[in-house]
Amino acid sequence: MRNERFKLITVESDFGAGKQGAALGPQALIEELRTLQLEQPDIYNYTKLTPKPIHDPENTPHGKNIEVISAFQQKVCDQIVDTLKTGKIPFILSGDHSSANALISGVKDYFANHRIGVIWIDAHADLHSPYTTPSGNIHGMPLAALTGQDHREMAKNEPKEITKKLWNDLKKLGRRNITPKVLPEDIVFIGLRSTEAEEEKIIKKDFIKAYRPDDIKQLGIETVAKQTIQQLNNCDFIYVSFDVDSLDSNISVGTGTPVEDGLTEEQAVYLLKTFINLDNLAGFEITEINPVLDEKNPMHKVIASLLSRIFA
Repeated sequence: MRNERFKLITVESDFGAGKQGAALGPQALIEELRTLQLEQPDIYNYTKLTPKPIHDPENTPHGKNIEVISAFQQKVCDQIVDTLKTGKIPFILSGDHSSANALISGVKDYFANHRIGVIWIDAHADLHSPYTTPSGNIHGMPLAALTGQDHREMAKNEPKEITKKLWNDLKKLGRRNITPKVLPEDIVFIGLRSTEAEEEKIIKKDFIKAYRPDDIKQLGIETVAKQTIQQLNNCDFIYVSFDVDSLDSNISVGTGTPVEDGLTEEQAVYLLKTFINLDNLAGFEITEINPVLDEKNPMHKVIASLLSRIFA
């Protein structure tokens, strides 16, 4: 593992989630890494990004907190561009998964004329828009924004005009206003097992590759990793997003939406160690650690242990 490749960035926001607490995840993980005294990306010299609060999250029920999220995500996007300019790969610890829109938008802003592949290791598809969302939580929408899609043909909501405007801003996020940032065929889901009907229709319609628990058991994690890389062979750069709810809920429940039948720790280590060493890696993210929801086995301790093995 070449630690000097990376620049550590924390994105400490949970405005996109339905439960508060994920904003505390990055610092909890950093403190645990310091305790373990591991050779990680420089945890003593990192960039910290935090949003300003908003007072009325229900003002936009089909895009909760979209006003503060939109403003904050532009700053996050700019930080990713600035990091890539230094020749470093962003290693991001984010609060909730809505920030992935800004993080990948920053990669696309910098590599504007290149094709970006996304490895989405997650129990959830995060393909909703304000028109289809059952919850209004924007952490369920980043891939719709990145692929530039509203999915209005499946609409069950009529968002407010301010939500529509800011949603369009999120789709065009970045200095270059590029949309889409990512093609559906350049997304690979691993560990997917909790979706809504609309998301399943999108996956089928757009031919998005998805490895579900039965696929992983049948193929084995080594084959899943190999096939994922092959699937994205035509991409110039790869972004890896690891939502900790991809892990089985027996390991830890310290995340907003834990789901059973997920990855084992061994499978997660294999995937992350394989993907983090890709020569064309452009960003690596760990997201949705929520210390407030921890019980017997804190998620930040689980992830610190995984990282100690990945960086060994």
